[in-house]
Amino acid sequence: MANQTKKLAEKNGLEASVLDMDGYPASELSRHKRILIITSTWGEGEMPDNAADLWDETCSTNPSLSGVNYSVCAIGDTSYDEYCQAGIDWDNKFLELGATKVVDLQTCDVDYEPEWKLWVDKVIPAMAAIQISLPSEPSTPVVEEKPAVVEKPAVKSGWSAKNPYPTKITECFVLNGEGSRKETRHIVFALGDSGMDYKVGDALGVVPENPPLTVDLLIEKTGWNQDHIVHTHNGERTLWEALKKDFEIHRVNKKFVNSLTEKVSSSGMKITVKMIERYRESVAGQGSGWMSGDLEVKAELLPSIPGDDPTERVENLTTDKDAMEDYIWSRDYIDVMNDFDVNYTPEEFIELIDRLKPRLYSIASSHDAHPGFVELTVGIVRYSHHGRDRGGLCTVYMADEVKVNKTDVGVFMSPTKSFVLPEDKSTDIIMVGPGTGIAPFRAFMEQRVHDGGSGKNWLFFGDQSSKTEFYYKDEIENWLDEGHMYRYTTAWSRDQEEKIYVQHRLKEHGAEVWEWFERGAYFYICGDKQYMAKDVHRALIEIAIEHGGMSEADATHFIEKTMMKEQKRYLRDVY
Repeated sequence: MANQTKKLAEKNGLEASVLDMDGYPASELSRHKRILIITSTWGEGEMPDNAADLWDETCSTNPSLSGVNYSVCAIGDTSYDEYCQAGIDWDNKFLELGATKVVDLQTCDVDYEPEWKLWVDKVIPAMAAIQISLPSEPSTPVVEEKPAVVEKPAVKSGWSAKNPYPTKITECFVLNGEGSRKETRHIVFALGDSGMDYKVGDALGVVPENPPLTVDLLIEKTGWNQDHIVHTHNGERTLWEALKKDFEIHRVNKKFVNSLTEKVSSSGMKITVKMIERYRESVAGQGSGWMSGDLEVKAELLPSIPGDDPTERVENLTTDKDAMEDYIWSRDYIDVMNDFDVNYTPEEFIELIDRLKPRLYSIASSHDAHPGFVELTVGIVRYSHHGRDRGGLCTVYMADEVKVNKTDVGVFMSPTKSFVLPEDKSTDIIMVGPGTGIAPFRAFMEQRVHDGGSGKNWLFFGDQSSKTEFYYKDEIENWLDEGHMYRYTTAWSRDQEEKIYVQHRLKEHGAEVWEWFERGAYFYICGDKQYMAKDVHRALIEIAIEHGGMSEADATHFIEKTMMKEQKRYLRDVY
C-alpha cells in the first residue's frame, strides 16, 4: 500500500521514500515538508507495535511541526469500537504540533482499497501543488506502519483476506458437556499445500458466507429476481450468489438506514367521509319514518399516530446516535424491509451495503504440535430475535453449513507481533482466559511443552459450570501431572450461589501473583473486552495497591505504563 502510494507520488513529480515507523526518531519528522502517514490500529485503539515507540517519543518531546504538510490514511475494522483510532491520534497530534493538514483524514475498513484510492487520488496532486521554497525539493516520506491485520500475508505464502486459501474442516465437535446452554466447538482446518505457517498468538482469518435461507428471504421480501446479473467487487455474479458470498446482509449498516430518508414518505391513513342528510317524512298509509340522502363525499388524510410516521422514525434514527446503534444492533435488511415500505433496485442495494468481511479467531494450537493443521476454539452464537432464529455469521456457517471434509472454506493467517511468548523460555507466565479465551493459551502450553523451557505456567480459567464448560480438561490435567503446568485456577460462575469469576480468583491469589510480577513474569489475558478484561485490569491495580504497597496512582502507572507499555509484559487479546 505504501509502495503503491510512493509510485503514484513519483508519477506526479515528487521524490518519495517509504519509511517504517519502527526506530524512526521523532526529531526527524520536522525536516520533511510533506508527510503521508498510513497506519493500522491494534487492539483497543492502540498503536501497532512498530509505531508505539515513535508515538511515545512524539508525545513526550512534542517537536514543532510548523511547515510540515501532512495527511493520514487510517486502516481499521468497523466491527471494533476504536475504529481507526491510531490514525485519528496521529491526525490530531500533527495538528497539535503545528503541521498543516492538506487532505482530511481518510478511514478505511477491512477492504481498504476503495477508500485508499479516494484518498490517494486527492492527496498526491494536493501535495504536488504545494510550493516549498527550499534549495532542493525534499522527499515525500510515506511513514508506514504494518498494514491492517487482515492484509498481512501468511508466512511464505501469498494467501490473504483477498486471496484466501481454499481448504476443508477436518474436525468439528462440541466441547460442552450434556445440559450446557452453550455451544462451543473445537474446529480443525487442514493447511494442505498452502505453505502457511503460524506461531502461537496468531489468528486465523475465516471467510464466511451468508445463510441460504436469509438470502432467499431477502430476495422474496424485495421481489428481486435471484438470477439477475449484478456487478460486484468480485466480478459479475447472479444476485443470489452476490448476496451469499460478497456482501454483509446479516446486519444492517448505518449508511443504509440513512438512505431511508429519501425512500420513505408520510403514511397517514386516508379515509372516506360520507355526509348523510336524514329527515323525517310522513308517507300516506305508512305513518312517519326516517329518510336519507347523500350530501357530500370526500377523502381526508388523517395524521398518523405519534411516533408511527415512517419519516419521523427515520429522522429519529438518523439524528439520535443511541437510537441508531440500538436499531442496527438487532436487525438485518429483511427486518428493515418489514419496518419500512421501501423499494430498492438490486444495484442500489449492493451499493449501500458492506462487503463481506473475514472473521479472525485466536489459534488454539501450536504448529509444532500439530504440523499441517490449525485449530480453533469457537463459541457458536445462536439466538432468536424479531420472530426469526439467527446466529453469528461465521460461527453458524462453520457449525451448520460447512460439511466436514467436503466444503471448501477460505482461510488465511493473521500474524501478531505483540501477543507472543517471551523469548526467554525460563520466564514465568500467567494466562487468564475464561470461556473461549482459553484458545491461545492451549496453543501457548503446547508450544511451551514442545520448547522444553523452564518457565512456570499458571492458567486462570472459568465459565458457567465445571460439569459442562471445562474445555480441554484432560489436556490441562495432563500438563499438570507431567509438570508442564505449575497450577491451574478455575472460576465457575454458576456452581455455587455466589458468582465467582477469574478476577476474584486473581485477587484471592494476589500475594503470589505479585511475587510473580516482581520476578518478571508475563501476564496475558484473552476474551471479553467489555466486562471481563476491565474487571481483570482493575484486579491487577488492586493487587499492586494491596501487595505492592502502592498508591492508586502509582499502581495504575505500574500496570498501565510500566508493565503494558514499557516492559510489554502485560499483553491482551480482547474482543
